[in-house]
Amino acid sequence: MFFAAKYFSPAFLIMILASMIYGQEPVIFPIQIDTVVIVGNIHTKDHVILREIPHQFPDTLSENSLKAIKNRIQNLFLFNRVELQIIRIEQKKALAILLTESWYIFPVPLLFINEHDWSKISYGLQLSHYNFRGRNEKLRLGGWLGYNPSFYASYFNPWIGDNIRLIWGTGISKKKIENKIFPFKEDRLVWDAILGRKFSLNFETQFNFVIEKITLPASYKQYSISGDGTDLVPTLSLQLKWDKRDLFEYPKKGFLITHKFQKIGFTENQPDFWRFEFDNRLFFPVYKNMSLAVREWLVINEGEMPIYQRIFLGFDERIRGYFYDVFPDPDLYEQYTSTSVSLSSLELRFPILPIRYFSIKNGPIIPSIYQDLKFGISAGLFMDSGVVWQNINEFGLNNFYSGYGVGLHFHLPYVYILRLEYAINDNGNTQFIFDAGVSF
Repeated sequence: MFFAAKYFSPAFLIMILASMIYGQEPVIFPIQIDTVVIVGNIHTKDHVILREIPHQFPDTLSENSLKAIKNRIQNLFLFNRVELQIIRIEQKKALAILLTESWYIFPVPLLFINEHDWSKISYGLQLSHYNFRGRNEKLRLGGWLGYNPSFYASYFNPWIGDNIRLIWGTGISKKKIENKIFPFKEDRLVWDAILGRKFSLNFETQFNFVIEKITLPASYKQYSISGDGTDLVPTLSLQLKWDKRDLFEYPKKGFLITHKFQKIGFTENQPDFWRFEFDNRLFFPVYKNMSLAVREWLVINEGEMPIYQRIFLGFDERIRGYFYDVFPDPDLYEQYTSTSVSLSSLELRFPILPIRYFSIKNGPIIPSIYQDLKFGISAGLFMDSGVVWQNINEFGLNNFYSGYGVGLHFHLPYVYILRLEYAINDNGNTQFIFDAGVSF
């Protein structure tokens, strides 16, 4: 049972303020909750919010249950701010979910860095609908120039059907990708489709089929599998994902376990190898608001890979302390034809300035963009250690590269996290790192 108020009518707000008990009077947990009140979801459908709540009301909630509900709604990335209150409606106690909805459809300029490298800037325009039909569906049409220019269109629905809970998405793109070994760009025409299912709020599976037409310049056509410079590359993937993080943008409790199994190529004129990827992340509260984050990322390749599908440490995944180095050396491409990689990370996270919200009155064009904007500062102590190998005898302590350091994490609206870090590696060399997004 629930009640939804899509607009902040004065009468309803007076009722809320008059009946609020959570934060006004001491609340003894666990507490019996009879119903749910949703306020502020002007566009978002009620069921998109309610399906994130792992309770059927009436039910008894603990203080941790309230935090989990708030985080799950925040993880939708549809709201600038999510607040929970316990109120009385007549003789019943209700959970009030107070939302500040983000703007959901607009042409947005794109400006971002690639592979954690500020010299690899892309810029363009994207027409996005982040909440199509108010159902958390994603529609995107856009493109960018600069590094790895691309044009694309995509659709993604994370939840189809109340009970069957299917996942569906598809997209097409045209890209020019800088080869990581030689100084040329690969032409890629890509179509992909995703079909999956959410078995629970924390566990889902996905099948992903991708087919790429990859064209190399005539002077490098000998590196294609077909020999004529153009390869047709199908990839079939199975992904298993367990996600129980408290807050996706900056997790401090829970876990994310992602296992992916890929078969690339199926015929004689196609690449022919397997890729197994394991990404395990654990987050442990250790003292008050301090948390220890642990990650182990492992990719094992079986079979010889073409030059356009080689894997490295030093692009999308990097070792802080060796942030600007690439392993294995791209010049050793003939030696490392089937590289496997491993990256281990530890990070102790703690707040310096707790997150606060501010609003700008009478903001131009779209006023809701300027409401309930967040700002806060956290810090982290970290250690990264990685290794690459072709043969198992290369997987030894002498071949690991390690770094450690300290960083400031700025919580910002829309950007979410900006990091300024200082690292030192196991050779005593130091470096500053300025990067976007949580490290993991």
